[in-house]
Amino acid sequence: MFSMNPFQKPRRLSLCLAALAILSAASLLAQTGSHPLVGTWNLVATTPEGDKVPFGLIIKEQDGKLTGTLKFDTDEGEAKDFSVADGVIKFQAPYQGNFYDIEMKLVEGKLTGKWHGTDAEGEISGTKAEG
Repeated sequence: MFSMNPFQKPRRLSLCLAALAILSAASLLAQTGSHPLVGTWNLVATTPEGDKVPFGLIIKEQDGKLTGTLKFDTDEGEAKDFSVADGVIKFQAPYQGNFYDIEMKLVEGKLTGKWHGTDAEGEISGTKAEG
């Protein structure tokens, strides 16, 4: 009769646990979105006068493409001409009857960039909402 190697059972158990951990991580990644931009972002645009204009940006992945929805207070609408290329997010946002161009990058977990429109420009930044 053959004797079983005493290290074979623990090794099999270790391999099974490792496979289970990989499958769990893959499942979690699929649920939360595979792109680091996917999620809800709390953004603040700063005017040249120093006023702060808060709004939200909801980024979703649909059919392999990222889409953006803007949220101002209780109003929601599509981010016009939303695109992501070479790590740069670009779109147009309506505000007080005008469209403003916004360009941002993800830097150390935060979105930062600039906005410009009619006769003004300023900074914009924000963080991803938890949850």
